[in-house]
Parts: sequence; structure tokens; C-alpha cells
Amino acid sequence: MIRMIYDFTAHKVPKVSEVGGKASSLIEMTKAGFNVPEGIALSVSFFSPWLTKMKCSSMWLSLLKEPTADKCHSLKETAAKLTFTKKQQNAINKAMANMKGPLYAVRSSSPDEDLEDTSFAGMYDTILGMKPEAVEASVAKVFSSLFDYRVIEYKNRNKMNLEHANIAIIIQRQIPSDISGIGFSINPENNCYDEAMINASFGLGETIVSGMVTPDTYIVEKVKHIILDKKISTKSMGLWLNENGGTVERYNRLDTKQALSDQQVMEVTGLIAKCENHYGLPMDIEWAYEGNTLYLLQVRPITTYFPLFPEMMTKPGKEKYLYMDMMGLTQGFTDCLSILGADIWAKTFELAKGDVVPIGVDGGLIALHGRQYIHLSNLVKGLGIKAVNKMYASYDGPTRAILDSIDIQKDYLPRKKTHKMKKVKIGLMLYFFQIGSSTLKALLVNYKKLSQEYRAVSEESRMQIEAFLEGDKPFDAFVNGGLNYLVKMLRSFSIIVTGMVALNKIKKLFKGEDIEDLVISLGMDLDDNKTSAMGHYMFKLASYEEIQGTRSCEEFSRRIKNREYSEAFLKDYHRYMRLYGFRGFKEIDIASPRAYERPEDLFQQLKAINIETNQLLNVKQRREEAYNQLLTIAKEKGFAKKFIKYADIYQGSFGFREEPKYNFVFAVAKLRHIALKLGEGFVQEGRLQLKEQIFDLHITQIAKGQSDPTYPLMAVRKENLAPCKLVEHVKEWPNILDSRGKIYRSIRKGKKGDIIGYPIAPGMIKGRAKVLHEPYEKPLEPGEILVTKTTEPAWTPIFINAAGVVLEVGGPLQHGAIIAREYGIPCVSGVYNAQKIIQDGDMLEVDGSSGIVKIIQKAKQNT
Repeated sequence: MIRMIYDFTAHKVPKVSEVGGKASSLIEMTKAGFNVPEGIALSVSFFSPWLTKMKCSSMWLSLLKEPTADKCHSLKETAAKLTFTKKQQNAINKAMANMKGPLYAVRSSSPDEDLEDTSFAGMYDTILGMKPEAVEASVAKVFSSLFDYRVIEYKNRNKMNLEHANIAIIIQRQIPSDISGIGFSINPENNCYDEAMINASFGLGETIVSGMVTPDTYIVEKVKHIILDKKISTKSMGLWLNENGGTVERYNRLDTKQALSDQQVMEVTGLIAKCENHYGLPMDIEWAYEGNTLYLLQVRPITTYFPLFPEMMTKPGKEKYLYMDMMGLTQGFTDCLSILGADIWAKTFELAKGDVVPIGVDGGLIALHGRQYIHLSNLVKGLGIKAVNKMYASYDGPTRAILDSIDIQKDYLPRKKTHKMKKVKIGLMLYFFQIGSSTLKALLVNYKKLSQEYRAVSEESRMQIEAFLEGDKPFDAFVNGGLNYLVKMLRSFSIIVTGMVALNKIKKLFKGEDIEDLVISLGMDLDDNKTSAMGHYMFKLASYEEIQGTRSCEEFSRRIKNREYSEAFLKDYHRYMRLYGFRGFKEIDIASPRAYERPEDLFQQLKAINIETNQLLNVKQRREEAYNQLLTIAKEKGFAKKFIKYADIYQGSFGFREEPKYNFVFAVAKLRHIALKLGEGFVQEGRLQLKEQIFDLHITQIAKGQSDPTYPLMAVRKENLAPCKLVEHVKEWPNILDSRGKIYRSIRKGKKGDIIGYPIAPGMIKGRAKVLHEPYEKPLEPGEILVTKTTEPAWTPIFINAAGVVLEVGGPLQHGAIIAREYGIPCVSGVYNAQKIIQDGDMLEVDGSSGIVKIIQKAKQNT
């Protein structure tokens, strides 16, 4: 039976839909024995008469059609004047008859509020210090905040149905707090699950919630029961209860005194930990001291923390491990892969480096739920810290800085090697032996022969993959066989290592000469770089007059289909599709569409290229100028022959670094075609609803679905996707974190006004910023500076117009860095929060040599 009012001592905890999350949790915590001030919850049904009256009004119907601030204000004013019905009045008189205390707090408890995926913090009204005779007016005022414009806007943004608007309200004995505050069961600054954060000030906690004072902050290690840090603030203002009702502000005489004693800090920490243990979730609480008595005022789930997959977590107080997220650092995007895409990528990685970086939580690479993490702790235990440092020396500056700041051997080294990690040193030795001899031969004798062999192996690999991925086989056989043909090419890494060795030789020759920018320019637009060549080919297609004259995607598609373009263009177009049509945004993921599936996207990319002014027109000239300047220095220093030799090797070999990924994406595109065909079959059989749902299945599950017509594909798919929901709200993925959720970040400091990153591609440029979250979200005009998180090959045509590039993530060998250098575009990476700090239209100065970005002038709309 639904009740109008629930006492906090109710025998049964009511549903959130009846009393809201806040009231439900307080009733539950009272029932569990926590020291909660007594109170009552006016349920949703209590307010049924008021809601009916408001929702029948013309103002409400108008608001549903078009929510505006004025309409919300009118509704709120009307709601604040509502009075209790006789039934409401009788119910509330009876419920409050046994409540103690002269003053009360009145707070909202909407069923939508304080849930795990929403937070209406501060949006609903709160009445403090209410006298019993003011209950009706106070309840009406809090009820009226249901129509506050902030609440309506928040619901709209989160796609919550406005017609379902309802509210419950708490009336609770007001604690005359001497000290009060907030507590988090995890540290919101670094996400550490083992650390609690406490904010505390004198008087009522509203001063903290409303921002009236800067509270004291205490960080406590919950497992070891140690106060790690204290920040004692000047708490000059306090909010106190007025004995005649309401509250009064007054200055705190001992404003710099520590609000909580150390003993009280630990007592509050204990309360926070008990709340977290009770719910099994990170919790946010409000608490208060009256004298020496600690009260729990509110408790709710924390909605903003970063959740770690359970398979990667260790228990409190147990051995901790350090992880590095591979997605943003190496792939040019931070989103999760599909279930099937992650399977295929992990299998490829295992085939290529399985003996050095074995897969699994007991190995060096963790592949879980569409993400991949390097298990740094296991690798250091298996290979040693020096080997691991060398392995990641080419990663972006912030990541290297973070790793340098962590003592892995002291804080994160496992006591024992796992079975898999006992074999990695031998695997590493064999790996280097395989490439070492041919690399040495190339340096001493003839690298051109090695280049020819690599081209042949690469071409043969694609032919074998194409031939094998024909016919009728179980899907796991297609994957395993296709990837095995890829492995030979992946392990023929010698030519790329040769280029890396030659580059290091050049750097040593010019050591101390301050010519880093020239050395980088030496590697611009190298031969045999598939991604760079794709950019050149797109520029060629964009330069056709008939493309310049095409006005729409629809016209382009029609003219392609009906062969209405010139034979010359069609020949180039179809050749482009053969060479690069299988590529696309997030191309390593089998679930991502390919260019040949959506030719209209290619047209948009071509139209975005400025054929008159772009980075491709002078890049070769800049490379030649850099070569000549270095040669002049080499002649003066007496090592011209060595320079010519190593520069020739470097420029003739290092472009191959894109070849392995090119072939992998080729194989993935073929497997995508097979998977979609199987998906169509499963749809026809009624086992899937959409053919694309096949990407939510594992390789073995698809094969089992082929062999067993009773295998429940939809149920298996649902089970696969369940863990992904844990992180579906995550927008910012941390690069380095540990098995207790602690996130490590590196933020460099510079002069006032400087935005500090890491130098990637040299040169200085000024231009307007264009912030992009996806490649073709909006046009990047010539001369604008691209500001984004990270990039992959799908961004290549964007770079053609870019005057400069600012990246949040990415090292010198990440795609964005490579293309920036290939095209001679000044680039700075590792700029933390770049997409928030910089806005469209800001005038920037980007110095790719120093790693400094400056906002010279804010855009007019942002001032």
C-alpha cells in the first residue's frame, strides 16, 4: 500500500519511486543503526493533489511545448502559494506530533535526484531552521523548485521526460551544528578508492554547499587509517541557527583554527567507510557534529568517479598494480572498441608480441570489454624496469613524466612472477634476434634490398589474406587464418627498426648542435608512408574541377553511380577506393564503417580541402631545405659521408612504419564484410534484431552461433554488453591508473598565460582555434589551428588545411604527430584539458619547438 508519509523509523524501506533516493537512503540508514536525526518523508502520493492542479494548468502545457525561464518562473510562483488539503494537513499533523526539536530542515527528495546516473545537486530549494508553524509554506516553497528553470533544463539535457515530474520532501529535525561538512568515500582529486576526502567548517554545512566559505580539506587513507594531507582554510563566515527560526550569518572568531580534531577526522572517515560498505558503492555524505555527537544527515552515490573493471581491481590493503590505457595513447581515439573489435585487435597483438607481452590479467596486456591496458607491474616484474622504460620511451611527454614520477618497484611490483611472465625475457631475446641481424645487415650493406623484401612481404600478405577470406568457413577459422597471414609481415619489422637506428645515428652526429627542428623536417613526407600517400591522393581527387563544381553529397553519389564524371576522375576515384577505401574513422575496430560503404563522407572530406593553400604544397621543399642545412653543418664538422648515408637510410626506410597498421585494417575490413553477411543470416533466422549486433559478440560466440542454431545470441550479447554499461558515462579516460582506481596525471607549469604541452613538430604559427571532437564535426578552414584530444588516420584530410595542431594526448609516434611532421605543421601534444581551455575562434600561438600554446585573444563570443 502506498502511503502519504513515511517516518524514518518505518519498518520497511519504501521504494525510490515513492520517496526519492535521499529519503529512501535516510530511512535505510536509520534502520541500519546509523545516527540519523529523526524525520519524515512526504511521499510522491502526498503531493498528488498539488501535481494534478499544476499539470492541468495552461502554463504547464505551454511549458511542455517550449520550456522557457519565464514560464518556469510563473509556475514556480504559483506552486509556492499552494496550501494543504484537509487530508494532507491531518496526515502531516499526525506524523509530526512525536518529532522532537524546536527547528526543522525541509529538503527535496525527488525520485530523479541523487541517483547513480543523475545529480541535481543544489537545484532544488532547501529550508533550514523551519519552525513548526511554517511547515506549510516551507513545504510549498521546496515543492515549487520542481519547476525551477535549472531543474527543467537539466532534465531536458539528460533526455528525462518532463511529464513524469514529481517530488517527495523530507522534514527532518535540524541539528544545531557546531561543525559540519561533506565526505567522499573516494578521493575526487585522483579517484583513489582507498582515500576519503572530508570538507569541514564551523556552523551549518550550507556554507560549504553554497560556496560561502573555503572549507578545511582532509585526505585520509582508509585502509591504513592515516591522515595523508590537511589544508586548513580561513573560514571567516559561518551560518548558524536562529532560535526564532531561520539562520543567521556571523563571523567565526577562530577562523583559521582546524575545524575537526584529528580524532574527529578519523571518526568521520569511519562513518564514510561504513556508508560505503553498506551500499557497496562510492558514497558522498553530509554530516554534522552537535557537541561531541556525530550525525549522518544525507548519503548518496557518487556519480562522477571513474569506475575500474572488477577484473582489474585488487582488494583494499592487498598488492596493487599499475596500468596504462592503450587506446588514446596508441590508437588516436579514446572510445571503447566493440566486443568483436577488441577480440580481433587483442588476438593480433598476441600473435605479433605474445611471447613478449602475453594477454590476460596475469600477463602484460589486459583486453577487457572493449579496452586494452598494459599491465606495467607484470611487465616490470618480467622484463625489468630498464627494459620497460625503453619500451615506452617514444610515448608522449605527459605519460613519460607520470611514469618517471612513480616508483613502480617500490609501490607496484608484484611479489611473484606469474606463469606467463616467466617466459617474456626469452621471448624478448628471440624477438630482437629475429630483427637484429637483418637490421645490422641493412645498415652495413644495403637497406634498399630490405625495403624491396618488405614491400613484397606486405603485398603478399594482403594477397594471402584476401584469398583466405573467401568461401565458407567458421568465423573463428576466418579470423585465425587471416591474422596468421598478417603475422609474417608484422614480424618483418627490421626495415622500420633500421630507420629508427639511422635516425638515432643522425641525432648522435649532431649532438649539441640544437638542430632538432631540422632533423624532424628531414622526416617530412617520406616515401612508402601509406597514410601520407593517402593524403596526397585525396588532394589529387579534390583538385579535379568537376569535384570543385559538385554541390552536394547526393549529386556526388548519383554521378559516381551513373558514371557521369570524367573517365580520368573515375579511374583515380576507383583506384583510391582500392587502395584506401577500407579505411575510416576508428578503423582498427571491425564495427566501424569503411570509406567504400559511405562515399558521401569522402566527398565531404574532399570539399573540405583547400586546393590553393594547404600544407602539402611546400612540404617536400621544406624537407630538402632541412637536408641541405644539415649537410652544410655535417661538411663543416667533417662527417658529411656518414650523414648522407644515414639520411638516405632513414628517408628510405622509416616511412614503412604505417605499413603494419595498413595491412591490419585491410584484413579487418575483409572480416567486417564476412561478419555483416553472417549478421544478416542471424537476423533472417530471428536470432539478432540488426546485423550490426554481431559486433557485440566474441569470435567464439559467433562460431558457436553458426554451428548451434539454438545458441541464444541475443542473451549472450546482452551479457557481453553488461560490463560496458559500467563505463558508458566516461568521457575522459585516464592514461595511467592503479588497481585501486588512483589516477596519475601530469600537468606542466609555465609562465602566466602559457598553456604547456610537449613539442612534437617544429615551427611557430598563429591562427584561430577550431575545437573538434570528431573528424568531420565541422569544417576546419585553411589557416585554422586544429584542437582535439587525439587523432588517427581518418583525420588525415583535416591536417591538409590545418595551420597548426594542439593535441591533449599523443606521443611523437602517434598518428597526429606523424602526420603533423609529414606535412610540416607545428604541433604541440600533451596539453591537458585543451578542448575545455581553448574554444572555437580563440586566437592561438602554437610553438611546436617549445611545446607552448598561448591564447593571444579570446573569441568575442567567449569574452
